[in-house]
Amino acid sequence: MYTSTEDARSDLFLSGAVYVIGPAAFQIVRNVLRLDLIPGVTVVLALVIPVATTALVPYLLMRYRNESFGQYGYGAGLPPNFGVGLLLALPIVVASVLAGTITQGEPLAGLGIVGLLLGSPLAVVQRVLTWVGLGFLAVYVTVKARDAFRSDYRTVRDETIALGRILGMVAAAAVSIALLFTAPGAGGFNGGQLVAAIALLPLGVAASVLLVIQTLRGPSATSRATMLTPVVLLALGPFQLAFNVSELALTVAFAVAYAGVGLVIAALQESRRSAVAGLGLTLAIALLSTL
Repeated sequence: MYTSTEDARSDLFLSGAVYVIGPAAFQIVRNVLRLDLIPGVTVVLALVIPVATTALVPYLLMRYRNESFGQYGYGAGLPPNFGVGLLLALPIVVASVLAGTITQGEPLAGLGIVGLLLGSPLAVVQRVLTWVGLGFLAVYVTVKARDAFRSDYRTVRDETIALGRILGMVAAAAVSIALLFTAPGAGGFNGGQLVAAIALLPLGVAASVLLVIQTLRGPSATSRATMLTPVVLLALGPFQLAFNVSELALTVAFAVAYAGVGLVIAALQESRRSAVAGLGLTLAIALLSTL
């Protein structure tokens, strides 16, 4: 599959812009038209918005370019690659369970599907659509970045290690600042609970990055721009500006966690040329964690 540099960049920027700006745009339209007053619209929007802001635009662009799902690696290596994705999600699931145990005294509270089912089954569907859509978007922009940006090539392993180190340092700094500027007992947490609430999920993602590095084999080639694209894009999703130092640092920590998931998907896509592993990863995160 080959797309000209100009076409690849336009496709990449359009899909990224919809992901970053789309939720705010939907919210503005929702408020102006007062759509929530219409019976049933709230449920429909809860299911439509996660898909419309992540997977819809890439899908439409694929149709426009006459590209198949197979060109993006869907169906390649099923089910072995799907199992690899599930394995890579394990550290995130463990971190989520530990966080639920420490903060709420209940391990099952860290399993996303359990807490969501107790609250609202709709939330389960919404969460699955959100994470699967994010995985689809991350795979799409990784592939598009190959043609959109030209740069020096290096191995997937080396680039994953380099970007992983940067993300790890940013996360460590953000967590440290959040703990430093958070008052003791804030939000009903004691010191140990607060550490768990802030640090465990980013640590779980870091463990997933280390695990994916161990699975990388062979001299598979990539570029920094290709690997960096899904990392930056997924980080922009949960990031929000805040005037409180601890809240801003905490937002940065979770943005880095999302960026780490983007790095894992990029490494899998570039090393295996299969989107199936990324699908297994995001599906497990959606159902078995609180990230």
